[in-house]
Amino acid sequence: MAERTPFAQRVITAFAFALILLGPIFIGEVTGLTIIGILCALTILEYLQLQGIKGLKLIVQVTIPMLMYLGVSFLVIEQGIVFTVEYGIYLGVAFALLLVWRLYKRYDPFAFRFQVLPATLYIALPLAFMFMITLWEGVYRPRLAVALLLLVWTNDTMAYLIGRKWGKHIFAPVISPKKTWEGTLGGWLSTLLMAMILGQLFGQFTFGFWIGLGIIVGVTGSIGDLIESLFKRKKNIKDSGTFLPGHGGFLDRLDSLLFCLPFVALFFLCCFETT
Repeated sequence: MAERTPFAQRVITAFAFALILLGPIFIGEVTGLTIIGILCALTILEYLQLQGIKGLKLIVQVTIPMLMYLGVSFLVIEQGIVFTVEYGIYLGVAFALLLVWRLYKRYDPFAFRFQVLPATLYIALPLAFMFMITLWEGVYRPRLAVALLLLVWTNDTMAYLIGRKWGKHIFAPVISPKKTWEGTLGGWLSTLLMAMILGQLFGQFTFGFWIGLGIIVGVTGSIGDLIESLFKRKKNIKDSGTFLPGHGGFLDRLDSLLFCLPFVALFFLCCFETT
């Protein structure tokens, strides 16, 4: 049997991951909350283990972010986008901007005394925003989560393919020498095109909304990828884990999504009235 190429392995893993994640999201609100919660817990666990957290301390520092995830999610289910949730969005964006500043300074983005802080504000809270988006107007619409995931995956995949084929000008040589301007811009344009296609397919929201969403996901997704690359460079590791063949760990697969979610939530907050 022929050996699979690294790219073929990436495609197979991405497809399987999408099926496992999207299937339960489409089944219903409870299964959507559950599968995103499982993904949240596994990602937090992977992150804390990378930071050397063990034993009882590990259990406690996984539990606290998960309580945040469940608290925000249940609040949205029961009361909608109330002011408490709005302040959560502002907090998530503020923390993301702190990570951008650390990226600019080339500091370890997650060098915090209390690792429960990034576990909560970088992983648990954004994934709660993902569930929140599906319930924004009080009606469960899983296709909004699917649209967001498609935009993120389009940006990641096309940036990789275009960069590998035509990339010549290095985008961030110190942090990630394989990323190129050609790949990055190709990813942004592809994401914008996908946003326009989704706008036509879904027939929900305005054309301008989908354009804005595509721009936000493309730009912030690329920044999230760089933050994860800087983190791994500071840790001197290639991948955050080995759970996903061809993709590394959960953080490797979710870095763009986690970083863009607070900005996407803020975009929704600016575009639509809350209940």
